[in-house]
Amino acid sequence: MTSNNIANANTPGYNRQAVVLSITSPLEMGNGYMGMGVTVDGITSSTNRFIQAQMVDQEQNVGMSNAMNQTLSQVEQIFNEAQNVGLSTPLTDYFNAWSDVASDPTSQTPRTVLLQKAGVLVSSAQTMETNILQALNQTTTGVDDDVKQVNSIATQIAALNGEIVKTEAGNTGVKANDLRDQRDQLMNQLSNLVGNASFEDQNGALTVTVGMQNLVAGTKASTLSTAMDQNGNKQLVLDGTNITSNVNNGQIGGLLAAGSEIQSGPLFGLRKLIASVTKEVNLLHESGSGLDSSTGNNFFNPLQLSTENYSSGANITASIANLSQVNLDEYSIGFDAGGNYTVTDKQTGTVAATGAYTSGNSISFDGIQVTITGGVTSADSFVVSPLTNAIKNFGVAISDPNKVAAASVAGDLPGDNSNALQIAQVSGTTIANLGNSTFSDYYSGLVSGIGSASQAASDNSTFNQNLLTEITSQRDAISGVSLDEEAANLIKYQRAYEAGAKMISITDELLQTVINL
Repeated sequence: MTSNNIANANTPGYNRQAVVLSITSPLEMGNGYMGMGVTVDGITSSTNRFIQAQMVDQEQNVGMSNAMNQTLSQVEQIFNEAQNVGLSTPLTDYFNAWSDVASDPTSQTPRTVLLQKAGVLVSSAQTMETNILQALNQTTTGVDDDVKQVNSIATQIAALNGEIVKTEAGNTGVKANDLRDQRDQLMNQLSNLVGNASFEDQNGALTVTVGMQNLVAGTKASTLSTAMDQNGNKQLVLDGTNITSNVNNGQIGGLLAAGSEIQSGPLFGLRKLIASVTKEVNLLHESGSGLDSSTGNNFFNPLQLSTENYSSGANITASIANLSQVNLDEYSIGFDAGGNYTVTDKQTGTVAATGAYTSGNSISFDGIQVTITGGVTSADSFVVSPLTNAIKNFGVAISDPNKVAAASVAGDLPGDNSNALQIAQVSGTTIANLGNSTFSDYYSGLVSGIGSASQAASDNSTFNQNLLTEITSQRDAISGVSLDEEAANLIKYQRAYEAGAKMISITDELLQTVINL
């Protein structure tokens, strides 16, 4: 065992082994008993199951915190105002440009600069959304990759279960130490990927559960797979059961949690900010007049509603009927068995509208008009959102500086700057759609929110990694191979063999002397 221990000194997961010796039954002589040396009773492994269980649990925490730290820190860089890569400067410059127009409403130069600053604001917002979506897509891809690894490890654990049971079958007392070490190491790897629980049966086979469903049972390994729900979120499926809500640890749990936090936090917030800017500016701009006396012009591309259809036989169209009444929340539309519809604000949970459903009839709520045609059931649902495409469709609707509506009424042209002043002052006005925050305050809240979440994830990752290192050190102190100790054993065994050889040599000399007499 000493040579085996030395050979595996650097093998991950290897537990030091030792030979268990006992006295061989002595030989009965005429005047007593003569010792017959020792016999090998077995080979033990220096495994501490309590520490191994701690390692498995801590690997889950490390996988979770590392995944969240890596993902959220990436999103934090998108909002890195210290490096001027965020939205704060373009947003401020845009509204300052309106102040410049108000200072000189008859000049073409400030109007041209305004359109340029608006273009920078548009490109900055779209770049940020693209980067956030890329980070979100990486979480989705990461889950798919990790699921493949989970299935591979599960297959290996199931195979080792069969070998261990076969090796330890019967009452021989033989332990499959090397196979158990391999299985423990696979369990550590599995735990880093996904939260799990396990127990060993009386035959030595390990059952592993993920999300309260069996991933490994004896020699059978089930297949973990992924799917997308109606909201575009990644789902985990095991044995036909959706276990997503029960997977709260490991790298997969971390990626799912990070993805959810990105969607509900910075992505949602950024889209709502841009939608609010579009709404407030367009409402004022279309009421004003340009140098060419034109009116009713949107400054930015008008908001467009997106819809999601989760019905097998119905269709939906949606449009904005009154922009001033739109509160920039998302809505879900569901039906009961009696054919009545309910429109629910997804952000507040309040009911926006109810009524009896009639195919083709308009459903109006909060400045939005929806028309659903076709048969519906209680299993059908729809989602209406003014935010999903708010940044995608964000753009400057006018290109002619003369159409910049700096004046409130055409009769006061060309020197009227009252409308430009109102739009410039919007930047410092609290907006109801943004929780009574100004644009800059709302954006600052987004920046500080993602910064705090990223810092918390970093601190948690450092803590969990340090704790795992400490547990690993404890495990190595008990189960690891000490080359100094093994070297001492080699010397001890060498001296024992030398003593045995000396005894045989003396016995041989005595026999030779007797024979030669």
